[in-house]
Amino acid sequence: MHRFRLSFQCLTLLLSLAAQSPLCGDEPTRTPLTTAHQVRALGEEVARSEVPVRIVGVVMGRADPEGIAFVIHDGAEGIYVQAPADLVAGLERGQLVEIQGVTDPGGYAPYVVADHLKVVGQRRIPEPTPATLHNLYAGQMDAQWVEVTGIVRSVKPIAPTDAAPLPPGTRFKPRTKRKALDEARVYKLKLAYGDTRVMVEVTGPLDPDALVDAEVRLRALCFNLHNRNRQFVKPFLQMPAGVSPEIVAPPPSDTLEQKPRSIASLLQFGSESGRYGHRVHLRGIVVHHQPGAYLWLRDGQACLRVETEQDEVLQPGDQVDVLGFPHPGEYSPVLQDAMFRRTAHLPVPQPTVLDTVSDALRNDANLVQLQARLTEVRQFPESAELTLEWHDTPIRAILHTPDGKPYPASWETGSIVNVRGICEVVADEPGPLGGLWIPRRFTLLLRSPDDLTVLHPPPWWNAERIVWLLSGFLLIALGTIAVVMWISRQRLKEQMHRRSMAETEFSAILRERNRLAREIHDTLSQSLGAISVQLELARTHANEMSDPMRANLAAAHKMTRDALAEARNSIWNMRSQVLEGCDLSEALERILRQLTADQDVTTSVQVVGEKRRLSPLVENNLLRIGQEAINNALKHAEASTINVSLEFDHRQVSLSVEDDGTGFTDTAPSDNGRQSYGLLGIRERANLLDGEVHIESGPQRGTRVVVRIVD
Repeated sequence: MHRFRLSFQCLTLLLSLAAQSPLCGDEPTRTPLTTAHQVRALGEEVARSEVPVRIVGVVMGRADPEGIAFVIHDGAEGIYVQAPADLVAGLERGQLVEIQGVTDPGGYAPYVVADHLKVVGQRRIPEPTPATLHNLYAGQMDAQWVEVTGIVRSVKPIAPTDAAPLPPGTRFKPRTKRKALDEARVYKLKLAYGDTRVMVEVTGPLDPDALVDAEVRLRALCFNLHNRNRQFVKPFLQMPAGVSPEIVAPPPSDTLEQKPRSIASLLQFGSESGRYGHRVHLRGIVVHHQPGAYLWLRDGQACLRVETEQDEVLQPGDQVDVLGFPHPGEYSPVLQDAMFRRTAHLPVPQPTVLDTVSDALRNDANLVQLQARLTEVRQFPESAELTLEWHDTPIRAILHTPDGKPYPASWETGSIVNVRGICEVVADEPGPLGGLWIPRRFTLLLRSPDDLTVLHPPPWWNAERIVWLLSGFLLIALGTIAVVMWISRQRLKEQMHRRSMAETEFSAILRERNRLAREIHDTLSQSLGAISVQLELARTHANEMSDPMRANLAAAHKMTRDALAEARNSIWNMRSQVLEGCDLSEALERILRQLTADQDVTTSVQVVGEKRRLSPLVENNLLRIGQEAINNALKHAEASTINVSLEFDHRQVSLSVEDDGTGFTDTAPSDNGRQSYGLLGIRERANLLDGEVHIESGPQRGTRVVVRIVD
């Protein structure tokens, strides 16, 4: 063997040197790779650049896709190769070949795309690399020739659906389908060692009864399953045609004809001595069956979940014998890769009533029953999930509905229900490092809708209806708020419209009043002034007149001067130029100073808040209101102190005129009615601005007039 390896390596070296020499006088642009290790060491981008390859190696066997792929071994490592179907057609295992081609990154590991292939001899198959099933899951043994041992869990013919599709980027098209697969001589063998499982493809006739539960040694090519991100998923082995599993230890004699073990004895101390990893024979009563997936058995008071792919339908109460491989489950043992045989039909098993969580721990995988309150039901495409409140503990229950039927309408939240189902202890919380493990939760698997019976329907006044009722009230409230806001907006728009119309009208009135004031000033006032001058001149020559005439002349002169004063006052009242050069507070101060210039009255003007200009309509009317209140205090109240206050708020302005005069009552008479007319004018102007007027007065207590306007 040593001499064979030495001569093989020498031949490989010579062929590699020859490959690096120029052929037919052409100088290669890139030095070809000559070993499998060099190809496998390339990165994805470098391998994508189609590096030239020239390797000599032994054909180890065909690979997928059948007819265009194979594996060669260069004496140190294996490499996966794809080539046109006409080059691969005549290859046989053990041939020494020289291949030329380029690299390809592949979907997981780099490989060789060959365009030239030449058979240069025949060599023995190299010895495989010893490995364990655990080593294969490292993902570094792609296209390698390995030897592993394990216990066979199952042997089944490969179905057409098990064949992998052509990988993306495959450069060649296979000519025909796989002959061995068409003849149903290709099997998939599940190999296990401890918790590790690997699927093995075996070509050739096999006896499943002689292999299942036997310890075997396999020599095979290792490949992998990967995802689109070039990430490893799991390995699989492919045994070349003509290579058969080697039985190291035959299956134990524990068959369905042997005396069955009890479910409670599984994975107990000493019970698996010398038999770990092998099948056991159990007998029990079916409590539930999902064909092709799971089977739940009861043996006395102990129960077990069985994983089996048999699609024979069993009914609750059927007695079956089961052969399977015991394995630790989440909390209790399970039986994997099992086969069963129906032996009799017995009475349907009754559920065990649960009173505490500890009862559930002792009845894992058993049919149980409890009473609880249904708090939530959620429908999914293939299941319905229920939440139950049981002894202040939330319990989740699942009903599988592969036919898509909805859960019964009688399952209303708040109902008191009686529930039957398969108990499954939930062991997702961390347990202690050692000793007794006591989980605190479990779920229920309902076998059918009949497993839930409504004992007491929920009261009509439940949380859901309260939510709907509150939602209705909320919608009504929101609708009411929306309507109120809409009405308010409409009123605000109408108010703004009225304000705009009033501003326009007031501007027109001001223009007309200013025109009349100019006319009065230019005509009547000038005429009265001229008459007054002439009367004054007549008085200077009154010595020639009689006393009655002088008295009449003096009276006429006084009446003329009074008329002139009244005309001037009217002109002043009609014009608004006082607001054209200053703001409202300054205008009020000017009016107060002018009206009290020749009187012994103490005055003050105070501004509160941030002063700002108001609309012309508001400023003019507030100015006239202030003027009227000041006139009333001077003419009728005989006030000695007048205080004017102007307060600005965010959207409001307040004018206050306060005096210490004689005051009045609402029913008190006034001279010629002038006071009542003045107060009436104040109220009319405030109403024009949609404002408020407050008048506080009393005998000998003075008067306070307050006007509030929104602007």
